[in-house]
Amino acid sequence: MSSHFTKCLLFFLFFLVLKPCLAQVDLMGLRFHHLPGDFSRCGESGLVSLPEQAAQAGFSLHDLKAKQHYCLAARFMMPAMPGENPSLSLSLLAATEVFIDGVKVGSNGKPAITSEAEIPGLIDYSISLRPGQLQQGMHLLVLKISSHQGSEQVKNPFYDFSVNEQQNPHANKNKQIILPLLLTGALLLVALLFTGLTLFYQRHAHWIIFSILCLIASNLLMVESWRDLVGYAYPFHITRLYLVTGLTWIFSILLPLYFLLLFRFKHVWEIVSTLALLTASVNFISPYFDLKSLMMFAVALLASLIINVIAYRRKENTSRISLAVVLCSLLLFLIPAFRFAETGFALSVCFVLLTLLLQLIQQFARDRQKAALATQLENQLLRRSLQPHFLMNSLSLVTELLHQSPQQAEEFIQALGREFRMLNEYASHTSIALTQELDLCQNYLEIMSTRLQKKCYLQIQGDASSIMIPPAMLLTVLENAFSHNKYKQETRFELTIHRDQKSVEIIMKLPVVSPRRHVGTGTGHNYIQQSLQEVFDGRATYVTEQTGEIWQARFQLPSV
Repeated sequence: MSSHFTKCLLFFLFFLVLKPCLAQVDLMGLRFHHLPGDFSRCGESGLVSLPEQAAQAGFSLHDLKAKQHYCLAARFMMPAMPGENPSLSLSLLAATEVFIDGVKVGSNGKPAITSEAEIPGLIDYSISLRPGQLQQGMHLLVLKISSHQGSEQVKNPFYDFSVNEQQNPHANKNKQIILPLLLTGALLLVALLFTGLTLFYQRHAHWIIFSILCLIASNLLMVESWRDLVGYAYPFHITRLYLVTGLTWIFSILLPLYFLLLFRFKHVWEIVSTLALLTASVNFISPYFDLKSLMMFAVALLASLIINVIAYRRKENTSRISLAVVLCSLLLFLIPAFRFAETGFALSVCFVLLTLLLQLIQQFARDRQKAALATQLENQLLRRSLQPHFLMNSLSLVTELLHQSPQQAEEFIQALGREFRMLNEYASHTSIALTQELDLCQNYLEIMSTRLQKKCYLQIQGDASSIMIPPAMLLTVLENAFSHNKYKQETRFELTIHRDQKSVEIIMKLPVVSPRRHVGTGTGHNYIQQSLQEVFDGRATYVTEQTGEIWQARFQLPSV
């Protein structure tokens, strides 16, 4: 299911970023002459004189600087009409007036020689040309430009200059903003959903981070689409660039943090602090804002890739899906035709989040199943602790001890009370400390020693600290030993603990003495297997074998 979802999402994103192929004449490569004289009269008919071949022109619109004003002229060949109603599209950080063949065809703001006199233009501007205004052949173009209210931190203030077939401007704008609006709404709904799940259902740290990621991504989409959504005067462009850079930096920190928390890595905050410093230092490498965002996102993807590869090698649950998501995102990042700086970045972010959403939905379903299994195991544990046979034998023994040894009867009743109290407390936990489990076992052996009037004890070798296991796991093994054997002498049970960086091995050795003919239902064995599955997600094993007169139960647990 997840692979089909990923393929469909990839196809959908590629389809959305492919623009329709419209007739267009690209003017971005034009070389201009600087026109001397009075700037206020720039473009007036009769004042511009250029040779037919403007080979000496050496100025490009990419050379524009902030805090300047220019009067530029160039000749260009119009090869063919792009349509019956052509339009001239211009995108640069400046106020501009456009003249074709000595006729003013449009203005965007008001160019001037001072910041006070200049009226800033919009960052994107389109001029509708009248029929016959731009026929096939050679034409003279004059641009009156001023950028006094621009920021010198923007190193490339020029984005587009072309003649296009005129479209319905409202239809074009609707097509450009519908995807960001839909994705923004979807991400906000997802953020609200997981915020609600965190507050009212179950608190997972990676759910909280995912909600924040969705919120940041929705804001990033809105800031990215601000330009197409409402447009703005060019002095506000630097504000938008700072917002995009800041949101990208936050996203680039939170994305690896999500995977670190998902796979329960150690030293999370040390790793995140290092990544935060690394992504922040990227801002000093390049002066170009788009490249800053691109490099920060690249660092985040590479860090996420390393985390997912480690998780995959550790055989973590859902690591395969997460690794595929990060690899696909890197693929989108590396495809030149994807126009990453324009729309690819935002769409890659959405791809990551929407695919991770599927992963979280699957995890939510698994958590529900685990919750149901936990309730079932809790009920099993409580039922097993109230076995009629065990209670009847214990009560009979209490009656006898009250006549023979009241002190021993009191100690036996206290041991029974401790056993039931501990079982009742631990039944509501999916895992308990091994030291608590050993206390439960020692107390049970104290009860059985009194019942059999023979000493039964547990000899422990190894360090039991900082190990978590399902409740009553070892107790179940001991109970089975007493159910299957007739212990008439002092009995020693052995527990050995071996541990390394990757795993913990627990071996319990139980003597086989006068084995009973016992036809069991396998309830104890099933309880151990199911509880290990719930706690360790299939990463733990439990095997038993008999060697001579020793029955051995071996547990192999992952090191947490």
